[in-house]
Amino acid sequence: MGTIFGGMAVSLDGYIRSESGDLSWLNDAMAKNEDYGFEATERRTGAYVMGANTYREMAAMGGRGSAVPTYVLSHDETLATGRNTHLYSGDLRDLVALIKPAIPEEKDICVFGGGQLITEFIELGLLDELGVAVVPVILGGGVPFFGRISERTKLALRECRSFPSGIVLLNYQLIGPTG
Repeated sequence: MGTIFGGMAVSLDGYIRSESGDLSWLNDAMAKNEDYGFEATERRTGAYVMGANTYREMAAMGGRGSAVPTYVLSHDETLATGRNTHLYSGDLRDLVALIKPAIPEEKDICVFGGGQLITEFIELGLLDELGVAVVPVILGGGVPFFGRISERTKLALRECRSFPSGIVLLNYQLIGPTG
């Protein structure tokens, strides 16, 4: 395996956060009894890679420390980390080369949270799979899903699942730049 995958929830108009940074629109849309693929993600993940902002948000919700190694991208060496959490500030290609041999062969690397981080993995040709949870809400502005991507990138749809809440999960394999 050794697949690198990532994903985000996005409003119908392409934003991952409102202009104020609010995520209540996402929580409001999610039904309490639906899994949305979270359990499958946990089972397949051998390591998480996330940005410092996502890590801080998760830590504030009580999620600091995990049995799964977590690599937090940050230049802030004073960032408080939990059990099995590592700060990293180098090249993403080097990080992937560090992680892959350290996790079980049947496990994958999950790029968790942040459109900027997902964009960087795409730009470097490191992301193999992309999951998009389209939430039935129009925010009208905010933080866009993707940053600037320098080349058009082809994807192949691998799965499409809809839920009674109106959320649609789209899973794509990245084929690569199309020039």
